[in-house]
Amino acid sequence: MAAANAGRIDYTQLGPIDDSVLSQQATHRSEAIWNGRDPGSITCRSRSSEFFKQPPMVDDRVRNIITTVGLEGLLWVPGREIDNGLITALVERWRPETHTFHMPHGEVTITLQDVEVLLGLPVDGEAITGSTQKTWVDVCRDFLGFRPVTQNNHKQLDGQRILINRLLEEVANPLPPDAEEDQLHKYARCYILALLGDTIFMDKSGDRVHLMWVQQLEDLHNPRRYSWGSACLAWLYRELCRASEDTSQIGGCLLLLQYWAWARFPYLCPTVERGPPVGAYGPPVRGPLSLKWLWVPNKKNRPAHIFRDRYREQLASILPDQVVWQPYEAHFDDLPPWCVARRAVWTATVPLVCFHLVEKHTPDRVVRQFRMIQEILEAVNTDRVLHGIDLRGKIGVNWMQKHAVHILEWGNRFYRRCEAVLGDMPPEHEYHDWFKRVTRRFIDRPGVVVTLLIEGYVRLLRRHPVGTEDHNDITEVLTAVQAMARVQPPIPEAPIEEAAMPTGPSTSTAPAGCQSRPPVATPQLLPTPDPSASTPHASASPTIPSSTPHPSPTVTIPSPNPHSAPTPTIPSPSPHPAPTPTIPSPSPHLAPTPTIPSPTPHPSPCPTIPPPTPLPCSGFDVRPPTPQSFLQLSPIPSFDLGTPPDMQQEPPSHSSFSTPSSAIDPPHVQVEQAVGLPTEAEGRPKRISKAPPCGTGGHKHGHNVGPEASAEGHARPPPHYTRRRKIQKKYLKA
Repeated sequence: MAAANAGRIDYTQLGPIDDSVLSQQATHRSEAIWNGRDPGSITCRSRSSEFFKQPPMVDDRVRNIITTVGLEGLLWVPGREIDNGLITALVERWRPETHTFHMPHGEVTITLQDVEVLLGLPVDGEAITGSTQKTWVDVCRDFLGFRPVTQNNHKQLDGQRILINRLLEEVANPLPPDAEEDQLHKYARCYILALLGDTIFMDKSGDRVHLMWVQQLEDLHNPRRYSWGSACLAWLYRELCRASEDTSQIGGCLLLLQYWAWARFPYLCPTVERGPPVGAYGPPVRGPLSLKWLWVPNKKNRPAHIFRDRYREQLASILPDQVVWQPYEAHFDDLPPWCVARRAVWTATVPLVCFHLVEKHTPDRVVRQFRMIQEILEAVNTDRVLHGIDLRGKIGVNWMQKHAVHILEWGNRFYRRCEAVLGDMPPEHEYHDWFKRVTRRFIDRPGVVVTLLIEGYVRLLRRHPVGTEDHNDITEVLTAVQAMARVQPPIPEAPIEEAAMPTGPSTSTAPAGCQSRPPVATPQLLPTPDPSASTPHASASPTIPSSTPHPSPTVTIPSPNPHSAPTPTIPSPSPHPAPTPTIPSPSPHLAPTPTIPSPTPHPSPCPTIPPPTPLPCSGFDVRPPTPQSFLQLSPIPSFDLGTPPDMQQEPPSHSSFSTPSSAIDPPHVQVEQAVGLPTEAEGRPKRISKAPPCGTGGHKHGHNVGPEASAEGHARPPPHYTRRRKIQKKYLKA
């Protein structure tokens, strides 16, 4: 019995069972989380508000210099809010021993390929290095054209770092048309230095940038070719390694990390709700692939700790086919040449040098990202001594001499490319069993029990023939658990309309209730990939089923059906008189007396059913709720969200409103709708008893508003009822 169990994996072990790879688990962030000392969400340093408010650079002379230096991609990369919860969940799986993320089904990481494709930065060229033996005030005077303040409490220059705002002051005014070359170069250096500090070399201060990059910008007349992409990646690696221990802040190019996560794990990307009409910004733009997510909405004011826990669960329960190992191949032909020109360097196993930083690039551990079969590898030496080197106290160091050995290795990058067998990774490969022994399986406690139970059920499922009673029972349990834990976006509120809705299925994906918002068209930034060529299924599920080696089918959970989902059923409007509130129409009525709305007897006090809305505008696509719209994403979110209506058609003002929320009462009746109501006529029904305000928990007297009122009493009227009555009363008295 002992011999039979020798090769089995103890699924209750947290890992690593074999610590030959992850030797620093005791000091890792995941260890503190498991032991109840969760450090909390990490504060992510995003783009400075000063640079965000800065208008884009339109001077062709400066843009030509930026292109010559190799930083053209930074002009196209869209800035956005950083998702602190997502970054924190990724940092918890980052391992400084391997410079990779340890996911449930293998290692993944950010490589030079991601930097060049997503940001358009050159990854081939000389290493970014130099000396810090400089008088930085003189550097500002000679190369930037000003002398910074260093004496008061608000220092513009603090050591080697200068305020980004001070650099932007130099480029606040346009450059004169007859500017000399020296003035042009100083102007361009100020802008480029601020751009570097605001995007790829962001430190934890959030508002300063190192002056050491000026050394790479000294000769702008005939600049040398530098590997800005490798320096960007080295800076991000160092920030990830520090944050994986016990740091509350993180810098670096977090935009790159967020776009990388959306490309590799599409189900983590928010749904694209709307974009610009076709042709609104001219012809399609050929830029870095990060433009693909230009119209992904920013989620502001989100509680980071709640989304961090949700991201933890989603990453822990990721399915093998939810990882997109090659998300860029379908786009290579559509990208500009400077985004794919250095493919030979993408798989180089070399140190990444950036002044004081030396970080190992390990694509040999993630060859599946290059369509190769991953083999078992030995532990990589990322050198903890190199990880401890920073700029604190390093006033004057010639880093070119100090890191000469590593710079030489970088120079031999074309001879250090990793090689492996091309092909898809077989599910029965020995790598999978090996990885389970050397990785950290769990991050926090809440999801461990359910995960272990489901894994046990999946293993039991394979031991029973298909069609047996035990096989069917286990399948039903797994199906129910997976369906309940499925990510369900909030169902848009569908309006009750006086006109009949079309019975056929709608192909629109916009939230219902937005009649005045035109359907979204493709912004024509980059061609969307062919869905038939994609392999992942973006269903976020808490299960971790393994692949089935025999013909017994793996448990397949069907996508949620909007017709069978337990959503509140809204009755179709009827042309017959009903106690549904009627909103006055701008068209003339047959009777001179306005119709006073009566309360609607709801069968259920569900607060999510929206009140009735006016007729939709002709020519607009009214979209029904789509509960599965977040789940069925393509490997890279597609922007083909509908066909735009005739842009010359102006919708009537009475049906224009924002998308309603389940927690906010939408302003269905606006003041201008009551303008022109006739005066109060004789015989107008009087209210017998005053109803309590809506939202007090019930109505004792009801709204007895006339002979049409129900004798059995009334349920709670819609939230907007009292407001509409006040508006009508105001204008009737007027």
